Order: sequence, then C-alpha cells, then structure tokens
Amino acid sequence: MNTAQENLETKIAVAVINAVGDPAVPAQPAAAAPIINAVTEKIAPEIISATNNEPWYQSRVTLGAILAASAGVLGIFGYAFPAEVQGKVIDLIIALGPVIGGAIALYGRWAARKPIGE
Repeated sequence: MNTAQENLETKIAVAVINAVGDPAVPAQPAAAAPIINAVTEKIAPEIISATNNEPWYQSRVTLGAILAASAGVLGIFGYAFPAEVQGKVIDLIIALGPVIGGAIALYGRWAARKPIGE
C-alpha cells in the first residue's frame, strides 16, 4: 500500500469515527469499523486513481503510453498493432501484475541463502 492510500484511509477512519461519535448521528460506536471498511473498499481505489497516486505499474495511462510507444517502435519494423488489441493487452498486463510480483517474491525467498541483514 502506498503513502497516499494510507493517508486517505486514515482520513476516512477519522471522519467516520468523528461522525459516529457525534450525538446527532444515530449510529453506535461499534458501527465505525464496518463503515470505515465499506467506505474505504468502495472509494479509496477510485480516489487514488483519480488523483494519480497509484504506483506507475497500476496506471492505465502509463501502461497505455508504454504500449503506444512499443507499437510505434514495432511499426518502424513493419509490425502492426491493432487498436482493439491494445486495450486487451493492457488488461492482460494488469491481470498478470500480481502473478508476476508473487513469482518474483517467491523466487527471491527461495534463492536467498543468507538471512536479511547479513
């Protein structure tokens, strides 16, 4: 999780806790955690994306730019990259991101021969 998302989630939590603690709001303090979780789950990713605070590899704009540049380079060498395929490739890259990250983490763990810090 990046700092922007952590800050947003903290602000959501503070706002919900303050609202639930207000005597004019008909909510029990025990309701704060489920409300915080529901609000964070629904709006935090959208706000992070809308404010361009997601990591570069999760940005559709960045991935699209990389794909467009790659298509241009391939075009120089006579390869065509149809527009309808570009969206599918971006979706595939986004879907494979966690798989590739997990594979790299596993490889790093299995390849490590010394404890961290030595």
